[in-house]
Amino acid sequence: MFLSKKTPLVAVDLGSHSIKVVQLKEIKGGNFELVNIGIMPLEEGSIVGGSIKKPDQVSKALSGLIKAEKIKTNFVVASVSGGDVFIKKIQIPQMPEKELSERINEEAERYIPFAINEVALDFQVLGPVSDNITRKKLDKQIDPDEEKPVDEIEYSGEPIVEVLIVAVNREIINERRNVLRQAGLKPAIIDLDVFALMNAASLTNDLSAMGSIALIDLGDSFTHVNILKNGSIGYTKDIPVGDRYCSTTLLSEYKIPFKQIHKIKKGHLLEGVKKEETLPLIVQGYKNILEEILKSFEYFSTTSNSKVERILLSGGGCLVHGIDDFIENFLKIPVEILNPMQGVKINPKIFDQEMIMALAGLSTVAIGLATRRFAHS
Repeated sequence: MFLSKKTPLVAVDLGSHSIKVVQLKEIKGGNFELVNIGIMPLEEGSIVGGSIKKPDQVSKALSGLIKAEKIKTNFVVASVSGGDVFIKKIQIPQMPEKELSERINEEAERYIPFAINEVALDFQVLGPVSDNITRKKLDKQIDPDEEKPVDEIEYSGEPIVEVLIVAVNREIINERRNVLRQAGLKPAIIDLDVFALMNAASLTNDLSAMGSIALIDLGDSFTHVNILKNGSIGYTKDIPVGDRYCSTTLLSEYKIPFKQIHKIKKGHLLEGVKKEETLPLIVQGYKNILEEILKSFEYFSTTSNSKVERILLSGGGCLVHGIDDFIENFLKIPVEILNPMQGVKINPKIFDQEMIMALAGLSTVAIGLATRRFAHS
């Protein structure tokens, strides 16, 4: 089948704790209407750190979810994130497009932490660099991920352009493709979580007019920090600690079933559990994460001469009662929970709007993926 812009796609987000599927259809004015949404919990340890450990279980759960939601298309848009994904902005001399790809490959080998033949590599030219910003200026900045100065490159006075490099370990892409195929689906697009989050946020916000903001996805085993400046990626970091750390902290105290822990985090206290006891434990569970987020913000501020002015939260961690207020008080930056479904038409005769809104934060990546379309007609 020839794929086109009109080919229906279903978005699949394979998370550590659950699988989310979303299908949107484009309507007048470039807007979207909800067609399908569903969530299926996964067995413990099915996906760890972005790597699929139990492919048979995951594919079985996914095929069951697709069947339960009566999704007719089998063309899928999915995404990857975590330690096997590398994103970096670099600056290189302006040159003809024909020479650019070869130069990017040379530059990528200097930066990416994987062997160049083991990754899928892509790039996007973001635009020219202002005269007063040079690569030589970056030699004094320290990247907290590398803990060493960024390489100094002489500035010759020629025009400089900024380029976004994306490299993904082919193994993690193949893992996802294999699971999707095993579930009877056809992977059509493999995207990145960060771009999906940007698409989701764009449903209710004009990112290009918001200055410097942070899209923070509070996942189960990862916390994804994505800082945007005027709608363009400024800095990204995947912190290998997520909402599960908070759950583990509570589990060690109360010795109760894991499902009960989620109720406590949502503010539904169990018999014999007091709010004044749980709050310090939740704070303890998130303190390390927030300290890492703060380091990312400080690095971005130092290298961009711009401070994060606003935070949009998404992911399963959003379900923690009062998490937005807690993060705002800790980081001293306005925080709101991202709800991209507010920018999507929902038919009340088909969907329970209250339930859909409650699932929105958890399904943000899937919603963003569901906005993807093929460029050609």
